[in-house]
Amino acid sequence: MPTSTADKRVAFGVKILNANHKEVRRLKRDGYVAELHGNKFWNSSFLIMDYLKKNPLKKKVRVLEIGCGWGLLGIYCAKQFDAKVTGIDADENVLPYLALHATLNGVTIEGHKLSFQQLTTEKLKKFDVILGADICYWDEMTGILYNLIARAKKAGVKTIMIADPCRPPFTDLVEKCRGKYTVTVEEKFLKRPVNASGDILIVE
Repeated sequence: MPTSTADKRVAFGVKILNANHKEVRRLKRDGYVAELHGNKFWNSSFLIMDYLKKNPLKKKVRVLEIGCGWGLLGIYCAKQFDAKVTGIDADENVLPYLALHATLNGVTIEGHKLSFQQLTTEKLKKFDVILGADICYWDEMTGILYNLIARAKKAGVKTIMIADPCRPPFTDLVEKCRGKYTVTVEEKFLKRPVNASGDILIVE
């Protein structure tokens, strides 16, 4: 059951600070203002959390959260599965928010400034699972993420999950992946902790 106060909430066992929390406001005052879209927590992460609650990862799995923003999906995996988690985002200004939430939740998460294109096959060999939520919003992201998935499969990554409220670039990505990989598309609807809906692309 999610719980909340004026400045923070708990959902899926993860403590989440709201934008008006004093520590979030302090980071903004210190100049850490998101340049892309990492200025808040995006709801598609909840879709993957709900899926993983029913389809858990193996313990101590190596997880990479791409386009991590505040890193709460990775934090969920660290808390629930004792996963070794790394978060990457092209916007370095979001990484202090990831560190803040990792400390708040009592877990250790590595955070790095990297674009999807900088995730080489060699870098991807370090991970078993790749997770991403609300990252396929521009038309060019379809090809970028398709190529990333190709490199990840070449690197031996076992599972890739990308959740989205079904924007056209994401739908195009799903169709491209269907032509090459073993793909499952999980349709999700949530009432709690928020109203959210979308699909999870799962490439095994």
